[in-house]
Amino acid sequence: MLIIDRFAYTNRFAEFNPYKKVIFSLMLILTSAINSNIYLACAIITIVIIITVSGAQIPAKSYAKMILAPVVYLSISILTIIFSFGFSEITDVSKFIYIKTFDFMNFYIGVASGSIENGLIISFRAVSSIVSMYFLILTTPINQQIKVMKRVKLPNVFIELYVLTYRFIAIFFEEATEIHTAQKMKFGYNNYKNSMNSLAMLAKSLFVRVMIRYKDMESILEIKHFDGNFYID
Repeated sequence: MLIIDRFAYTNRFAEFNPYKKVIFSLMLILTSAINSNIYLACAIITIVIIITVSGAQIPAKSYAKMILAPVVYLSISILTIIFSFGFSEITDVSKFIYIKTFDFMNFYIGVASGSIENGLIISFRAVSSIVSMYFLILTTPINQQIKVMKRVKLPNVFIELYVLTYRFIAIFFEEATEIHTAQKMKFGYNNYKNSMNSLAMLAKSLFVRVMIRYKDMESILEIKHFDGNFYID
């Protein structure tokens, strides 16, 4: 079971009304998406983290690790917004806060006026959306999510794709964890060379094993006469 699934089924809010949790999360996500006020974004981030960690009793250490991954990718993206570079005459970039020009074809690196503010707004907007989404997936089990989607009359094909995608993410991580653990037990990551070889073997084996699991799941669904609907009481 994925750690997200374990938290979703065991947190303090697991048995709460799923409709209220979904509405609360969607309102926060929508607010975060259209918001341009950094202070409001900070307030959303702080409140949602407190509710998730203290209210739902999600372990702070695990929660921090889950937040770290998207934040790292976000930081890399934001740098491309803050910094600009290219080829231009110095007069074309006179409004830059900082500029470094090079002799080679007038190449420049600079920070445009307002780019830092825009970068911060986008960063806080994205993080507030992420923590709002994490509140939903960490406090609402998948069966409750399906129940809500059926209640609002979402197309069956959308629900099917959602559930199968969710399941394949779980399969992917299960297989990757098993392969990685087996490699570590055989000292596959004790030096740089072995680590690179082990990663290559992991990628190759992971693809094969995921496809095998897909075939197995397809056979099971056919045996159970799956008609494209996931029935939830």
